[in-house]
Amino acid sequence: MTQQEHNPHEEFQIFINTHPYKVVGPSISFEQVLALGNIPTAGIDLGLFDVSWKRGNNVGTLTPGQSVDLQNGMKFDAGKSNRS
Repeated sequence: MTQQEHNPHEEFQIFINTHPYKVVGPSISFEQVLALGNIPTAGIDLGLFDVSWKRGNNVGTLTPGQSVDLQNGMKFDAGKSNRS
């Protein structure tokens, strides 16, 4: 494997609600963030949850069905939305 190739099974150190996790990349989905963060979603509309991420100076949000490419040290905030 050359340095240009990306290992599809590369492991990344990330943080979900300040807790460290090691995950296999290259990306992580909205649903995976909630599951890893032990946030119970059974029987609840996923639209009632928020997932935001920070990667260096880049920030964003995920909605159900979306994914984001991983980098070591990424931070995710996930939980039930404040919307009613």
